[in-house]
Amino acid sequence: MARIVRSIVRIIDRLTGFVGNLGAWLVVPLFSVMVYEVVARFLFDLPTFWAYELAYMMTGAHFVLGIALVMRSGQHIRIDFIHAHLPPRLRAGIDLVVYVCFLLPVVWWMAWRLAVVALEAVVVGEVSGESGWNPVIWPLRSVVALGFALFGLQILAEIIKTARIVLGRGSA
Repeated sequence: MARIVRSIVRIIDRLTGFVGNLGAWLVVPLFSVMVYEVVARFLFDLPTFWAYELAYMMTGAHFVLGIALVMRSGQHIRIDFIHAHLPPRLRAGIDLVVYVCFLLPVVWWMAWRLAVVALEAVVVGEVSGESGWNPVIWPLRSVVALGFALFGLQILAEIIKTARIVLGRGSA
């Protein structure tokens, strides 16, 4: 049983790494879109009608696809000046309580609601309404829901890791 649980944690960690790196690479096309917009607008006086929307969609995807990787790496926000000075098992115990009682329920609820919103956007053909381009918004809404679902999975993996530390079966 323990081997299966460790395998599941490894799979979630790998998936988080893959998706997080994919999200990180969104900076390249985002940069390209912004450079194109600046050159078109200021050198040729031909502003685009699509760059703003594409940029905010890629930026949103970039952040939400990386949130689980940030959690896996332990780079998320916490009160470090207290947390860092605690013994590893106590630190893990506090993290475990926070993950189980607060973070996991909220993130899974948000992932569920975001998935419903994405599905509704598909059904009604919702468009952005932000520019002349006015693209359908369901791809972005779906990526945001997917990012939060992966975040929930990563929290589950972190719960398993911290529980092992609390029980003395893992290292901090």
